[in-house]
Amino acid sequence: MSRRQTIAVLAAVLVGGLCFGPVFGLRNLWLPVGSVCLITLVVTEICRHWFVAWRPILIVLGGLLAVVETVLRATTVAGVPTAASIRALGDGLTGWRLTLESTWPARPDPELVVFVPLLTLIACLLAVELLDRAPPLVALIPGLGVIGASQLYIAADGWGAVLIAAALGLIMVALLIPENLESRRIAPWVATAVVTVAAIVCGLVVSTIDPIGRTPYSLQKVQSATAPGVRQTSPLDELASRLSARERDEVVFKYTASKPVDRWRQVALDDFDGSNWTTDHPFLRMGSEVGSDVTVPTSLESANVRLEDLDGPWLPSQLLPATVSGVTDPQVEPIGATLMSSGRPDDYTLTWRKPDIDAQYLLNAGIDGDAPGGLELPAVPPEIASIDPLQGKRATFATAIALEKYLRQNYTVAVGENLPTGYGWPQLKSFLLDEKPGGAQAETKQPGTSAQFAAAYVVLARLNGIPARLVVGFRAPAKPDADGYYTLRNSDAFAWPEVAVEGLGWWPLDPAEDAATGKTTVAGSIDDITSQARAAVPPVEKIKDPEVPPQTDRGDDKGTPILPRISLTAVFAVSAGLLLLWLVGVPLVKFVRAARRRRRGGSAAVVGAWAEARDRLRAYGVPVTAGMTVRDLADAAKELPDTAGGLTRVARAVDQALWSGGATTADVQNEAWTGVRELQKALRGRPWVDRFQASLELRTLFTRSRSA
Repeated sequence: MSRRQTIAVLAAVLVGGLCFGPVFGLRNLWLPVGSVCLITLVVTEICRHWFVAWRPILIVLGGLLAVVETVLRATTVAGVPTAASIRALGDGLTGWRLTLESTWPARPDPELVVFVPLLTLIACLLAVELLDRAPPLVALIPGLGVIGASQLYIAADGWGAVLIAAALGLIMVALLIPENLESRRIAPWVATAVVTVAAIVCGLVVSTIDPIGRTPYSLQKVQSATAPGVRQTSPLDELASRLSARERDEVVFKYTASKPVDRWRQVALDDFDGSNWTTDHPFLRMGSEVGSDVTVPTSLESANVRLEDLDGPWLPSQLLPATVSGVTDPQVEPIGATLMSSGRPDDYTLTWRKPDIDAQYLLNAGIDGDAPGGLELPAVPPEIASIDPLQGKRATFATAIALEKYLRQNYTVAVGENLPTGYGWPQLKSFLLDEKPGGAQAETKQPGTSAQFAAAYVVLARLNGIPARLVVGFRAPAKPDADGYYTLRNSDAFAWPEVAVEGLGWWPLDPAEDAATGKTTVAGSIDDITSQARAAVPPVEKIKDPEVPPQTDRGDDKGTPILPRISLTAVFAVSAGLLLLWLVGVPLVKFVRAARRRRRGGSAAVVGAWAEARDRLRAYGVPVTAGMTVRDLADAAKELPDTAGGLTRVARAVDQALWSGGATTADVQNEAWTGVRELQKALRGRPWVDRFQASLELRTLFTRSRSA
């Protein structure tokens, strides 16, 4: 193996290790991964002439030392590895699984990061040993394996996929270029490099595109943090007891915030089986930051939360949490924005993203019908299914507000000591349909709790095609105490629905807010924005369904032509087709061309044999000029062993057919093509890389002469 090939295969492993960048961040990986690859290269060069038998052991020892010094330095004493270092290396073998149980980017804790340089070390060792014992391309497999492992975590897309593919293509070409390649033969390899890079780019990008719109496969989808050993009580089940006279005045937590906050959430529930509301989305260990899928601009806000009398693993959170500090091993359910911790912190700091939108944005927003868990319902009682508050209007945010108004105007919130309980079908039927004696308008209906309001809203919304879920938490006070802290009590506990808004994610509503709460909307909060939108929504019968503009090929109203929509899948399908055409079509065209030359009669068949011999040698890089004779070509091809015999046969046949003055017999034709077959046999002894490149060479298909 050459030094260039060693660098190439180690570069492939380096690329694979850095492909874990989206999981941990490149700044946390480049040093340990780069150190392992560099140590492997240095050891390989030292052992090129000495200690060859010791090379694998030295690579392992040097690589492990690099891992300890760059990732596990806290386990060393003055930089010297200890028994704790060895234990940490052993624990690192399971770090890949712990990482799957975290949001990404994960926290750069040593026990999580260490598995990446360990995987890199194994790949480096295999790559070097395979390069010394197998064809060069086989030595590329360990690096490709590391890249493949990284793609199982987060599939590369966009420019990331292009950069990975370009790097792989260049590495592959550097690995395959023969030693001592002459400058006149560089051009075919440049063409090969371009096609190789294009092929790998197409392959990687196509692998991240799903024709039916699904996200790429990820191992994280089948992993979740270890569930608590004891089943925890749902905050929804605790709601009634919190509102009881005995507990309603107890302080649950306090907070200070950078901006106004209208509510704090504990848990989001989107699975309804007819009697209970639950969720089955996995909890993940909270990484260094939780990402967001919203497409609107957001601003970062923060709060310091001090827990008082709030038991259980659920921590007060916000809709789009970003980071949390002061909590041991925090876990998050990203879809529901639910925070929990096995240990109860005294206080913690939470940051979150707040969408920077106004009421007009909400009024023009569409509904996200693809939101997870937002539309499913069990068998619906016909009495509830017959309720038609939206009069068949199409699902929009305006109709979501109209449904909220319907519940506000036609139902009342239960107050007092004996509050109704339950939120399954029997309780919802009683709440939505039963009447109480006396009263007028809304007071004729049975009163309900905020949980029943929220559950009824979610059911009716889903029946009308509006994705919705139920959330439990606390309503925030409008003003702080004298010490600057906002104080929340059990009496502030309530439930509310959220609807999925396109580009915005989940947005809270409050169908029970009008009922004897005595709460004031917090200025500048999400509630304040919703209130402005609510005031602009007309009665349901006056809401207009959004118009779907007809598609035309003539352009828009301003005369701007409509450009054809090009599918990325189609683009890469065409690219893959062109690649396949090159790999299969070029050898096929050359085969057909040789057959046509062979079928010519008389001297034309001999001239065809000469053209075939010339084109085959040109494909191997032999310089061919217009005035060359067969013997001139034989002299130019001296660097290709065993080709002289076949060319001599072709030369004799050409002399007899063109210069003897006699007829070109079948024997002369056979002599010429026998020479071509001998030439082919000699060329089959060339290295397989040369043969592969020659079979796909394109110049001879477009360079024509009289003898062709």
